[in-house]
Amino acid sequence: MEIMAMEMQKVDAWIQQERPQYWTREVRRGFDKIAETRVALNRCEMRTVAGQRSACIEEKQAFAAAKRRLELCQEQIKNVRRWAMKLGHEENEFRGRLSGLRRCVESDLPKAIALLEQTATVLEAYAELPPPETEG
Repeated sequence: MEIMAMEMQKVDAWIQQERPQYWTREVRRGFDKIAETRVALNRCEMRTVAGQRSACIEEKQAFAAAKRRLELCQEQIKNVRRWAMKLGHEENEFRGRLSGLRRCVESDLPKAIALLEQTATVLEAYAELPPPETEG
């Protein structure tokens, strides 16, 4: 039971602390990447080759990819918040059930064992009684 509680704490720390920190860092990196790719795109759009502006296809693709990545990271932050709330609810349910199981193992089970031992002792004592005398 303690192992289950420890595993729940690990999952809780992962969802409540590690994942939000990770995705927050990724959002910052995403903004940096957008700024970097926007500068590269602007530079490309300003460049002319033989009087013609470049199509800047690679730069546009990189900028679009950076925007998609940022959107994904922002969505993951929302998902992690939602998961954290759901996990909190499930964790409360788990702890309630674990408490009932712990009570059974620590209290009810020893009481039942003691009752069975007492019953066995009474039955053994009864079995040792001499049979009743019969008239006859």
